[in-house]
Amino acid sequence: MSTRGFFICGCLVSVLCEFAGSRRLAGAAPANSQLNDQAPQVATVHRSQASIVDKTPAELLQAMPELAGLEPAASQEILPEILENVGAKVESYFRNVVSTSAREETIQERIGLNGEVRETLKQAFRYLVIAHPEKGPLDFEEYRTDKENLTAGGHVRSDILLTEGFVYVPIYLHPIYQDDSDFNYVGQQTVEGHKCYVVAFAQIPEFARLRARFTEDFKPYEIMLQGIGWIDVSSFQIIRMYLEPLPGPTPEGTIQPKFVDRLGSVKQYTTEVTYSEVRFKGIDVEFWLPSEAEVNFDFGDREIKYRNHHRYSDYRLYTSQTKLIFR
Repeated sequence: MSTRGFFICGCLVSVLCEFAGSRRLAGAAPANSQLNDQAPQVATVHRSQASIVDKTPAELLQAMPELAGLEPAASQEILPEILENVGAKVESYFRNVVSTSAREETIQERIGLNGEVRETLKQAFRYLVIAHPEKGPLDFEEYRTDKENLTAGGHVRSDILLTEGFVYVPIYLHPIYQDDSDFNYVGQQTVEGHKCYVVAFAQIPEFARLRARFTEDFKPYEIMLQGIGWIDVSSFQIIRMYLEPLPGPTPEGTIQPKFVDRLGSVKQYTTEVTYSEVRFKGIDVEFWLPSEAEVNFDFGDREIKYRNHHRYSDYRLYTSQTKLIFR
């Protein structure tokens, strides 16, 4: 059983991560991105297959080992209260977020079909999230810089996936977008020391305004997502988020949204982000920002899969005195 949220309004925020070279993949970007200059083609997804909200706790446990220890929900009675409270928390998160920088350590892996890691690339950056409150609470820019404070585009190889955009992932539980998804209260589980409500969501193709975006040579294509949120039972703070594509009909019956024939297909895409409390001196507000993320991507038509690990630490307030040099 599932229920929909209660609010309809707001603006379109495209969701994407970066693939070095000519492609970009799912994650997050502001609505004024250059990609919005073109009308994207929507990759049609019909609810002909069971989504994540249609699965029983037993089915989810079998598919997702990270749900080990789940206490299944007896009913959906508490779901409206959870959505209302987590929605308020997410709204506050986006309203209060400030420009920050963090140390980012990335491990980018190319994996063979047999599971063997064929190549590993380890890098470290300063990761900047620049808020633009004058443009709205959902408007951010993201940059990576190197030790010389130069934007790190020169360090990005065209044959290895590099992902970003994790600050945006809670947007699916924002009150202005809750009505775009179906929800299901799965149960409770302890995660990162927090007793959490486990809530599944799946975007409704007919209503969803948010789109995960994939581009080739700046030509955008869009998909819709489903996922799970782990929400602290006391504070209603999101502790962890998991995302994957909304299933659509394919000959193989797998999660395989097709964009254009020459791109082949996306057989698997998953993102899991963990958030931790961050406090800044002189600001009496707690911030919950990404501490870890893992992204898995399988194009389905290659002999290589991609896996990225991200770890964030040493958060600092970003000030206008910091010199950011582009190249």
